[in-house]
Amino acid sequence: MSDIKKSVENLVDALKDSDEFRRYREACGQVRRFPDQEKRLREFRKKNFQLQNAAEQIDLFSESDKLMAEYQDLYGDPVSREFLAAEVAVCRIVQKVNRELIEFLEFENPLL
Repeated sequence: MSDIKKSVENLVDALKDSDEFRRYREACGQVRRFPDQEKRLREFRKKNFQLQNAAEQIDLFSESDKLMAEYQDLYGDPVSREFLAAEVAVCRIVQKVNRELIEFLEFENPLL
């Protein structure tokens, strides 16, 4: 198990050293300078997460449109827009790592 732990630590270090993660950390720092905007971003991210992981059947496109309309100001603000873009870039890396682990291990995932 220690080999796995060391490999995970190396992966985390590689992610932290990536341009995407540095961009994300910089964007976090910029957002913290604007507490009201930071609060709105947290609300948006929480609602978006809940929407994406809703257990009940919903019209995802319609609900996403409503959410975007409610938080349209975030996309008009360059600091918030950069934060969201940087966050997505890091999430894509994590998703890719997860997909590759599942694929290479030939792990049966009923969601795929």
